[in-house]
Amino acid sequence: MIHELFQVALRDRVTSRLVLEQEAESLVHHHIDSLFACGGNEKDALIKLRESIPTILNWLDSFFHASSSAIPKVDFGRKEGHLSVSVTEVVDIEEMIYSPKFGLKGMIDASLLVKLDSLSLGCREQVLPLEFKTGKLTTGQAALEHRAQVILYTLLMSDRYMESIDSGLLYYLHTNQTQGVSMQRADVLGLVMRRNEHAKNLLAASSAQQLPPMLQSLHLCQRCWHVDACSIYHKAQEGGTSDSSGLGELFNQLTDHLHSSHIDFIKFWDQLIDLEAQDLQASQREIWRLPAKEREKSGHCLSRMRLNLELAESDKDQKDFGRFIYHFSRDKLHFTPAKRNSQDYDGTALHKQIFTGGEHVLLSTESGNVAVAAGSICDIKKDTVSIKLSHPLRLPQKIGVSNEEVLCNETWRIDKDETASFLASMRFNLLNLFLKGGHEQGRRLIVDLEPPRFDSGGLFSQDPAAMYVRSATNLNEDQRRAIFKILSSQDYTLVLGMPGTGKTSTIVHAVNALLTRGASILLTSYTNSAVDNILLRLKEEGVDFVRLGRENAVHSDLKDHMVDDLRTVQDLEARMNTVNVIAVTCLGVSHPLLINRKFDICIVDEAGQITLPVCLGALRFADKFVLVGDHYQLPPLVRNVEARDRGLAVSLFRRLSEAHPQSIAALQCQYRMSAGIMKLCNTLIYGNRLRCGSHNVANGQLIYNTCISDVRPSWLQKVLDPLNSAVFVNTDMLNALEVSSRSTTYNMTEATIVVMILKQLKQLGVDLKDIGIISPYNYQVQRIRHLLCADELAVLEIHTIDRFQGRDKECVLVSFVKSSTRSRGSSTLLADWHRINVAITRAKKKLILIGSRKALSSTPVLKLLISQVDEMRGCIDIPNNSNILSSGLRICGPEA
Repeated sequence: MIHELFQVALRDRVTSRLVLEQEAESLVHHHIDSLFACGGNEKDALIKLRESIPTILNWLDSFFHASSSAIPKVDFGRKEGHLSVSVTEVVDIEEMIYSPKFGLKGMIDASLLVKLDSLSLGCREQVLPLEFKTGKLTTGQAALEHRAQVILYTLLMSDRYMESIDSGLLYYLHTNQTQGVSMQRADVLGLVMRRNEHAKNLLAASSAQQLPPMLQSLHLCQRCWHVDACSIYHKAQEGGTSDSSGLGELFNQLTDHLHSSHIDFIKFWDQLIDLEAQDLQASQREIWRLPAKEREKSGHCLSRMRLNLELAESDKDQKDFGRFIYHFSRDKLHFTPAKRNSQDYDGTALHKQIFTGGEHVLLSTESGNVAVAAGSICDIKKDTVSIKLSHPLRLPQKIGVSNEEVLCNETWRIDKDETASFLASMRFNLLNLFLKGGHEQGRRLIVDLEPPRFDSGGLFSQDPAAMYVRSATNLNEDQRRAIFKILSSQDYTLVLGMPGTGKTSTIVHAVNALLTRGASILLTSYTNSAVDNILLRLKEEGVDFVRLGRENAVHSDLKDHMVDDLRTVQDLEARMNTVNVIAVTCLGVSHPLLINRKFDICIVDEAGQITLPVCLGALRFADKFVLVGDHYQLPPLVRNVEARDRGLAVSLFRRLSEAHPQSIAALQCQYRMSAGIMKLCNTLIYGNRLRCGSHNVANGQLIYNTCISDVRPSWLQKVLDPLNSAVFVNTDMLNALEVSSRSTTYNMTEATIVVMILKQLKQLGVDLKDIGIISPYNYQVQRIRHLLCADELAVLEIHTIDRFQGRDKECVLVSFVKSSTRSRGSSTLLADWHRINVAITRAKKKLILIGSRKALSSTPVLKLLISQVDEMRGCIDIPNNSNILSSGLRICGPEA
């Protein structure tokens, strides 16, 4: 916190002790959760901050406000000697710099524009890095590390500011000493060589699991925070011993609990994580290598954005501590009628893009300033994306120029920062499973695959949880059995939630039942939306809970259940000790408020979509766990093909369900799909286990407000017949050719057919909000959006199949795109039966599949799907005399 206080004083050039004391109070309240986690309190923290204020003010007065005779002199060593240093401008605070030139990245405490003056060298003005240390001036190894840090910052800044920066400043607050660091050629050579050596070691570790050699120093290692991790990896990856590690008996103490199965498990999953890291890092490199428009086609970027400072003015009161909000809109030049018809145009409203609130992003300019700032999306509206940054946005080369003018004149790109915290969490969770005295039960159940235990005597009649479940009138027998299984579990339960079977309701009732026993519950899932969906239901039922996470990623109706507004450690402690349900995402379990917390049970939703290493993170906090999911739908997203094929896409849910089927409680009574649609997924996937929950569900039909007999042409009338709940529209008689390249795959004829059907559904009185349009290919989604106008885009949900998982609509149209049996990609996206299962289980009353029967039948799962639709008399050929492409392309008429 002292560090942040100094940065605030720098940024605002504070001269008043009173102002800094107020900032200190704000800082303490902002870090209440960290104080709670470490056993501190706001009173002691505030005393420490106040003690540092006179020294901070003294530094600011010396370097900002001193008269010419009192300008401080700083020793820069033999090269430059003592120089007079005065700060003229604070260029940036916490400046993040990526430097492809040097293969380095860093966050600089402060970037300062300073005047350097000496009798021998004269006066010059230069940008310098300032590194701030809260301790005292040191000697030996620590001093060398601090100097090296500043020298690396000079390299980064030289690359960013495109000028030679060969000096920096080190400030030690405890002793109020400022030291100059002058870059020497030998220093740079040494550091770059060490950087290359480190990069070589990282490459060897990721490609061949070959780690750098152990230091073999008991004196150094026994005091190191990482001695546990090093010892475990040395034994697992290198077959290390007490002798080869140089740690003797300490090594044995840290690793003697590991069995051969544990070592194999560590090696296997660590290799898979390394493979995935290679693809994620390659995607990150595309930010420098690919134009924004190319990355936007694959859904990883928003291009052609303009900063809107007019909106920013209205948010001044919303700025929380140390955070700055910026609003970006599409460049209006790309919305002209002439450009709407271009192939590059994507008329999608921004909130319909595949960006979500809370996602980490990098901001760059399309003119070449890459990774200027890192932040997260705090809001997405139809025309605006709002980005939250930790410091003000500025462009580095524009010192002395109006920053606002420069920012507004630039065209910006917003790239997903897909490596942020993800890989580190996976490795941390894997390691924690094997630490001495750590998650022993997890090793037994997850690694050794011991069968889960259940109470054999059943539930007592007076058990309040059992009484609650028996009395709940809105549970079906499948749901009731699943909750009873959870209540009788001693280790874990798997709840198989097939499509539309009410898994969220089951979770809500399970939570209520467990609370009657006084159980403490950690509720988690991979996505914020999944966590919030459950919490919204719990809130309706009056259940108290705490929601942890970033405020901008949490549903607005749940923000009153967050703890961000609590002002004292005592208030926070009281709140955390009186609530039994805490909810957070799987990647958010490192929250400080969970550090010393244990739960009776952990419930993980969407468990079939979470990789095993990510899922492990939440399980270590609880004695028992429940995994809820459907491993017959999409597995965890894995980019690297080899990692996916070798098992990284095998979720913990699937691993345990295949090892111990007796642990599964299946939900088979569904309330979503009509009987005809359900028959498709029953035949293809679920072995006729699904059944309709009611007569009304089984016989559900689309309701039209006009007569369907008036629909023309005749093939379209057959497609829309409400008695045919599932139809396949065959394009083989048309010239419906796909366009395919490395980054794009689309079919304009199919896109036009989708719009024609949509137009007719609208004329028949079907509300557009009840219609969903999906495709396996992101660029096909964009092409369909291109044919629609703004009013429809604001209402319709048009997404890839993967993004539509978890959603449903009255009517769903699926465009398969592929027209050639030899086209690339058909063996991956379309041959994945999990993805096809998602596609055919989103519709409630009408499922319309569009594609080439000949091309799709080369894929076994699609051949079976089409044959099943054919048996239901649902295959409809579009005749070759249909002039599809000349038909109306827009469902709302000419663009305004």
